Amino acid sequence: MRRETDFVLEQAPWPAMLLEEDGRICRINQAARRVFDLAWPSPTASVAALWDEENKVAPEPFLREPAAEGTASLKLRVAGGAKAQFIAHRAKVVRDGHCYVVLQLFKDSGAAFPELRYVAPAKEPPLAVT
Repeated sequence: MRRETDFVLEQAPWPAMLLEEDGRICRINQAARRVFDLAWPSPTASVAALWDEENKVAPEPFLREPAAEGTASLKLRVAGGAKAQFIAHRAKVVRDGHCYVVLQLFKDSGAAFPELRYVAPAKEPPLAVT
């Protein structure tokens, strides 16, 4: 059975990540790979690499907020070295007794990324019965 957080990551047309509490990236969806131009997989990938110094809070305190869920405005570095403003929807999840953070990112307008659409994998044609 597929876990709900896995489904959210795979299906989201906007960038989404599953993070360790210290900010290390465990999983990342295709939209986030394209927006942030992240090489994946990378054992050292961390959300800190995307963080812009203009943010009022560093990534570690942001991820350790006491609230179970939250929304914040963030400036992050995107592909090509540019910076962009995002609305971050953060939710803590517990899987197998371990705590993670799911981070979903939207453009600052609050709209999802229309140019980043989830494309389902092609289905294999059914086998011909003879």
